[in-house]
Amino acid sequence: MFIRQHSGFTLFELVIVIALTGILAISLSSLTQYSVSGYIDAKDRNRLSQSSKWITERVAREVREALPQSIRVNVSGNIHCVEYMDIVNASNYLNLPASGAVSNFNAVKFDIINAAGLLVAIMPIDANNIYNVSGTIASVASIVDAGNQATINLTSATNFTRRSPQSRFYLLTTPISFCLNDNNGQVTRYSGYSIASTQPTPPSGGTSELMAENMSANGSVFNYQPGTLSRAGLLQMNFRLQNRSRNQGANEETFEVFHEVHIRNVP
Repeated sequence: MFIRQHSGFTLFELVIVIALTGILAISLSSLTQYSVSGYIDAKDRNRLSQSSKWITERVAREVREALPQSIRVNVSGNIHCVEYMDIVNASNYLNLPASGAVSNFNAVKFDIINAAGLLVAIMPIDANNIYNVSGTIASVASIVDAGNQATINLTSATNFTRRSPQSRFYLLTTPISFCLNDNNGQVTRYSGYSIASTQPTPPSGGTSELMAENMSANGSVFNYQPGTLSRAGLLQMNFRLQNRSRNQGANEETFEVFHEVHIRNVP
């Protein structure tokens, strides 16, 4: 009589299979972990890189439109700020007397805009003169379209200390600041606050907008070399970017950004 014998696995074979399966699972798990971590790191680097390009380009574009000689920088504690006066329009005056106070003057016609809150500046030569206001800046009451000319009416009679060789004047808004808070890594834009002879760091009042995060100071963040007769002004930005929310192996990855902006200085 034929008896069929059933084959099976021995206990030793089962142990070997379980061990090999465990080793393979651990290997695949590590490979997956490294792949995911690599993807997240690459994504973080790209995001930080784009953030650095965005904030440096934003500051550069704005300070290039700043009133000549109005840029100034300051550090207070862990707050680093750059401040400037923003130009909204400009033209050439026609009948400004050589000396004495004036309540209004005529100018070559330009795009008439709402004058509420605007300032007018004539021949700004350095930041002290600009932010002390007297002799350089006056408040605008109204701008009147006078045919082929425009009449600039001031809120009070003002004696401008200097005249522009090109009869140029600028219309401005209130100051604007970009500030890096090294405590939380945020860059904030401030606007709509009052002019002060001493640079506020950071400004109070007005409005504030969060522009960037995950930044830190790399020494002095903003450095400014005023323009001279032979060269333009130079604003330098120097900071680090790092993802403060992730800490791989107790060692945060950072990279440094250095950017220079040439500033016109013709008043």
